This record gives sequence, C-alpha cells and structure tokens, in this order.
Amino acid sequence: MKNKKIEIDIYFPVNKRIKSKSKIIKEGTTLSEFLEEIKTEDFMLMDGISFGVFGKIKDSDYVLKEFDRVEVFHEASADPKKSRMSRVKKSHKP
Repeated sequence: MKNKKIEIDIYFPVNKRIKSKSKIIKEGTTLSEFLEEIKTEDFMLMDGISFGVFGKIKDSDYVLKEFDRVEVFHEASADPKKSRMSRVKKSHKP
C-alpha cells in the first residue's frame, strides 16, 4: 500500500513520571524523522538520552513499523541497585 499511515506512540520521562504522545506518520518513516516531527521539548533537553523500540535501543535510521512503541531512555541519576538497598534499609529500621 502506498502512502499508508501508521500511528506511533512515544513514551518519555518528565519529572519522575512517564508521559506519552501519539503521532500518525507515513509508513517508511525513520526514527530520526519521527523525532523531528514530534518536536517534544520535554525529552530533547535531557543529557545522555537514547531511543529504543520496546526496550531495545535503535539507531536513528531504524524504520518504524505499525504498532511500534518508541521509548526515551536517559541516564539513571543513581545506581538502581543501591537505591533499592537504601530504601529497604530505611523501611526496616528498628
């Protein structure tokens, strides 16, 4: 089908919460083209970000497919394992 339109969702962190947006694009659109179209300042200002589809990091030339879910990954502010241990210790004080 020529000029088929597909809907793509993007999920990104904002203030320790996950937000999402949807955009209808042409079939054959690359990840970088999609990011240019969506123009979401919320995640473009973050340092150390990468993008993926369903939890797997993808290059900017990845061609999006119908039902893909684009995700924004950012550097963790702390080591998740250490953060969990700290929370457990705080909740189990005698």
